[in-house]
Amino acid sequence: MGMNALALIPGYLRVGPLHLPVFGLFAAAGLVCALWLSQRTARYAALSPERLWDAGMFALLSAFIASRALLIARDPKAFLRFPLLILTLPSLTYSGIALTIILTFLWLRVRHMPVMNVADAWAPCGAVLWAFLSQGHFVEGTDAGMPTTLEGTDAGMPTTLPWARQTPGDNVLGQVHPVQLYAFVLALALCVYLMRRLKREHRMGEVAAYGLFLGGAASFLLDMVRQPVDIEAGLLLDPSQFVAIATMLVGAGFTAAVGFAPVPSREEVTTYLEKFIESEGRMSPALMRDTVFKDPLLLETQSRFMDLPRDYPSQNNAWCSRAGLQVLEWYVTQLRFSEAPRRRKAS
Repeated sequence: MGMNALALIPGYLRVGPLHLPVFGLFAAAGLVCALWLSQRTARYAALSPERLWDAGMFALLSAFIASRALLIARDPKAFLRFPLLILTLPSLTYSGIALTIILTFLWLRVRHMPVMNVADAWAPCGAVLWAFLSQGHFVEGTDAGMPTTLEGTDAGMPTTLPWARQTPGDNVLGQVHPVQLYAFVLALALCVYLMRRLKREHRMGEVAAYGLFLGGAASFLLDMVRQPVDIEAGLLLDPSQFVAIATMLVGAGFTAAVGFAPVPSREEVTTYLEKFIESEGRMSPALMRDTVFKDPLLLETQSRFMDLPRDYPSQNNAWCSRAGLQVLEWYVTQLRFSEAPRRRKAS
């Protein structure tokens, strides 16, 4: 293959007669990496990797169908005239993302998957996908004043910093901030941070809350060095900055809902279960339901605890029957007289 057969042109990679969209290649690679990573994060979030893979595939399919459906609904006459052209247009909008989230949430509920656990497992995967998408925008070299679907424009503001770059095809602004590279670095750093938090014992929803808040904050800061969408609109902030603020508020709301109390130790769990048995199973099961443990004995106890209502159903609105509480007493004995593992120092 000669040099002329493989050439990088703005937005496309030309391989002989084929013209492949550069951003599409990076997006596909990002999706593959995100799905692969989800197979590791599933175990850290106490989920089945196979079921999380199915959930990820459903989310991707929902995003594709929902975005195209909204695009067609916006202008059905144009779709009837140019169906293939309309279907190939960039169409991932905020409304499409919102619809995808709703559909995925309903699917998780139907499949009886814990939504907060899934959100925790997907948080680092989302950061990886963000990194690939940012790098795709940078490599394709078509960001000079080009509106993107979600962020208005990817072109940075003029700067004299040594790492500034000239946007291909732009002869007006000169050297600008490489916003996509900033986003790439921030996304990778966010992924590493979320993975470290996920590997620790944590409350369900904790990792997702950090991901939403920090991701929204990073997006807001990036918009400070990105060209504004519409200077004449009279808005104090760009639309994407309002979305970033909303994301941070949702993350903060998750924080308030979860509470982020310290993960209970083995002794604290044992004391809680003893009180749970004394109350005949009428205490709130939140401590066992909403915590992801790493201690093998606590994991086994938690799994058995969650199965008690199914195996030993109660007739008086308690968590389980008296026979189930007797099973729980055996686990309490194991917890009380087994040596607790030493916890690693938080790095």
